Amino acid sequence: MFKQLFSLRSLFLILPISICYWLLAHTPRENSSTLLLFFFSSCLLSYFSFKQSSVNQIFLQGLFFRFLFIGIVPWLSQDFFRFIWDGLLLYNHINPYAYTPDMLMGMDILFSTELKEELWRGMGTLSAGHFSNYPPINQMGFLFSVAWFPEQLVTSIIAMRLLLIAADVGVFLIGKQLLSHWQLPEKRIGWYFLNPLVIVELTGNLHWEGVLLFFFALGSWWYVKQKHTLAAFAFALSVATKLIPLLILPVFARFQSLKKTALMVAVGSGVLCLLFLPFFWSVGVENYMATIRLWFKNFEFNGSFYYIIRWIGYELKGYNIIRQWGEFSPYLIVSLIAFFSFWSKKTNYQQLFNGMLLLLSCYYFMSSIVHPWYVVPLVFLSLFSSYSYAVIWSVLVFVSYVTYAHPSFQENFILIGLEYGLVLSVLFYELNKGRPLLKHF
Repeated sequence: MFKQLFSLRSLFLILPISICYWLLAHTPRENSSTLLLFFFSSCLLSYFSFKQSSVNQIFLQGLFFRFLFIGIVPWLSQDFFRFIWDGLLLYNHINPYAYTPDMLMGMDILFSTELKEELWRGMGTLSAGHFSNYPPINQMGFLFSVAWFPEQLVTSIIAMRLLLIAADVGVFLIGKQLLSHWQLPEKRIGWYFLNPLVIVELTGNLHWEGVLLFFFALGSWWYVKQKHTLAAFAFALSVATKLIPLLILPVFARFQSLKKTALMVAVGSGVLCLLFLPFFWSVGVENYMATIRLWFKNFEFNGSFYYIIRWIGYELKGYNIIRQWGEFSPYLIVSLIAFFSFWSKKTNYQQLFNGMLLLLSCYYFMSSIVHPWYVVPLVFLSLFSSYSYAVIWSVLVFVSYVTYAHPSFQENFILIGLEYGLVLSVLFYELNKGRPLLKHF
């Protein structure tokens, strides 16, 4: 097995890719030019590695690259401080939806003052001033990560990283089976498992899209095996990890009978109620929904069409219209879901995944916030579609980190325009030609 991984031919690529990841993991996000150099180099080298590797080699190499990050503190995102904070609250029997971190700083809670202050400073004032917006499966994962050695930050990071790596392994194994079932090349899974964005953002920066995708892939597998109750259960767990699947699951409605749809909706809703109810029984949903609404109305990062609309707002009204956009966007989202879900009947799996991919892409094109890790689910969905633009986006979206090179986090609109201009150009090309632009896809 390891002879396959470390053959003389593969070493010429594995070694420089490993060096790129190691240097990337030790480059501050403020040093954007160096950061982009190492990331784009890893993308190029990984593409050549993908071309010459078998499915087994892709698995071993992807696993090896992930374990390079095992003891490294995340460097591009501070979200993990809040993850561990929420986990410690649960460990000490405190509901993470009941208090903001700012509220608890003056209270005598059970973990050490030193660790409490480190986490509070690390998560930043924005996170510290708001209630948690992470769903129950996230919270259970946070609890798992801190339960072993609650006062050890690095140990919690390693435990969380092992959990996320395990989820990615599950995505690989189930994704490979789905590709085989639908008579697509199994090697396509390498576009996900060797993808530098997936490795850096999920394993490196501890984002939970991989867990979301594991449950989504599991639900898809049970679905093709005609186990609709189990599929609904897995899809509900996916939603309870991140809410994003709520946007795309309605696309199933015109892919199956009304009876199956009603069954899956009933089972999924019941599972979600059971998962959310213990958290909201005493505090209600007001705190959670307040944070969700704030997210839509107050924040912006790496937007595309939203920035054009914002510019029009400045020209016409003389101020930023983000709050009004936040009030209007839910109606737009519902309209998008209705269009892609009910406009036409899906007669095969490719039409189903095309619909989910395009729906989620349109949502991000209209969104005021598109962090790099948001693109990861698009990469997975694209494996079963007729489009490759999401893979290209997974390379280009990393330019958004240039924002952190500016002391006041000023975005570079030239780079953002280049990012979305190229992505949309590839998308329109693939829509017109009916085939993916990337070879080996």
